[in-house]
Amino acid sequence: MPRSPHTLSPAALEELCRQPASAAQYSTLTGCPLVLLDLLEDSPVTEQQREPLGLALTHMSCPVIAVAPTGQRCQLTDKVDVVVSSRQEAEPLIRNISRHPLAAMTLVQLLRHNDRANVQDGLLAESLAYATLQAGGEFRHYLATRPSPPEPPPNPEPAVLVARQGNQLHLTLNRPQQHNAWSIAMRDALFEGLQLQAADDSISKTIVRGAGDCFCSGGALEEFGLATDMSEAHAVRSSRHVGGLVAALAERVEYRLHKACIGSGIELPAFAGSVIAKPNTFFHLPEITMGLIPGAGGTVSILKRIGRQRMAYLALSARRIRATTALEWGLIDAIDSTVD
Repeated sequence: MPRSPHTLSPAALEELCRQPASAAQYSTLTGCPLVLLDLLEDSPVTEQQREPLGLALTHMSCPVIAVAPTGQRCQLTDKVDVVVSSRQEAEPLIRNISRHPLAAMTLVQLLRHNDRANVQDGLLAESLAYATLQAGGEFRHYLATRPSPPEPPPNPEPAVLVARQGNQLHLTLNRPQQHNAWSIAMRDALFEGLQLQAADDSISKTIVRGAGDCFCSGGALEEFGLATDMSEAHAVRSSRHVGGLVAALAERVEYRLHKACIGSGIELPAFAGSVIAKPNTFFHLPEITMGLIPGAGGTVSILKRIGRQRMAYLALSARRIRATTALEWGLIDAIDSTVD
């Protein structure tokens, strides 16, 4: 059963102000999967107490959600993991965090770290965190209780089509029958395609698009759980990270998106210097519902584009957002109905 969030009382706030180390008691290990900070009414915290309290909030291992009036920012709201304007808005986060408290804890701790880290350090931390959760009970429970994913039909076509037109390189995700689900074969093929850009200065731009009815539906579900050695899985991500390569080539890489961009389908494009989406595009990070976190670089790429708190909200709520919201937040750079 999902556990209830812990709402900080005035007495608890006062204790945290006096003893920031007492934040250690707020943890999923003590039955506290998350903390709510209610700022809708007059706060009992004085100006002098805000700094030590803010420090204490950043030391909590579990997610901290502030409920504050729309548009109201203060020293405390800047320190928490997510800010919402009502308890109703917090409900999807509370539900997902309560059901997957270890994944939620890992996510917010990672985002706090990556908010201060460079791209490479952030990717390293994400890979280690992802490997930890792959070996964890929440992900194992997801694998044990989900319906068996269908086996994809044989496809002799390359996972990624590669074509050069003048000084442009075109890379097309080419598994439309599987909605361009992100598979090992597709990862390796896209990495090799991007290496052409890295090795050839005469290529001024690489354009990445998806064939079929959507750009990318996220990880290939039939490959979930196949890894048995998590240290080896981390080694693969560390040596052939598509997101890291896109980041290194960012000014010469453009992604053109349409319809579903789920999981890796937005984590990787977010590294690029230019991201253009059709009006029908939507974005979704569902990993928390599997006991995981975004693992294709999203805790770095999306974080850098939209900020730590919006990234935490997107990942913890598993909410879909439309292209208009993504543009407003800075997740994409333009909406264009004519993009191919």
